[in-house]
Order: sequence, then C-alpha cells, then structure tokens
Amino acid sequence: MKKLLAFAGVLVLVTSILGGSAFSGERTAETVEVQVAPQTLLLSSEQGGEVTVHVTIPYSHVDTSTLTLNGLAVAWTKADCRGELVAKFDEAAVKAIVEPPSATLTLTGMTIDGDEFSGSDTVKVRP
Repeated sequence: MKKLLAFAGVLVLVTSILGGSAFSGERTAETVEVQVAPQTLLLSSEQGGEVTVHVTIPYSHVDTSTLTLNGLAVAWTKADCRGELVAKFDEAAVKAIVEPPSATLTLTGMTIDGDEFSGSDTVKVRP
C-alpha cells in the first residue's frame, strides 16, 4: 500500500511538472525568446549580407535543418558563447518579404527530439 501511495505521489508530481502532456499524447510548440539583428532593416542599403537571429534554446537541442524565418530557409547556424542557437538568414531574402514601417519575423524549428518551437521579434523597416 505504501508503495502504491508513493507511486501515485510521484505520478501527480510528474504530471504537474509536465502539464499532463506526457500522458495525454498531446504536444505543444515551445515558445522561445528571439532577437533579430539588425533591429532596423534599411531596404535601400546593404547591411552586411545577413540577418541574425539569436534564440534562447540550446544549440545542441536543435535540428538546424528545420529552421525557417517567415518561411525562409536558414543559411547557416552556430552556437553563441552561452551555447544557444544563432541562426543566419540571407539579408536580401528577408528584405524581400518585409515592408515599412515594421515587420514581425517568426523563427520556427524542431528539436532533435521532434518538438516544435517558435519565437518572434518585431523589427523596424525603413525604405
């Protein structure tokens, strides 16, 4: 009886930590913090050739082949000094899908375990 009660207590604890998703078979996309650089896109000027997206998710957890920014494929990736994801996108391609005065850029991807994640940042867009 004591073992059953202990198991039930552990089950309740795990369920509350995981939000029940491990037992319902339901998966939800994780929201991550995203910061886009540059914060102002100048459509009439070249700004280094890349748009950089810094993401608060460990690089080692990401299936980098799944990364997109508003549907644009990632050019290349790396880990920053904290081990978090940095994704680079072609500047001209990003500028082709935005308009003044601002744009919300959403990064989506999958972890190596098959979990979805996404995050957005709004940047200024100038002619």
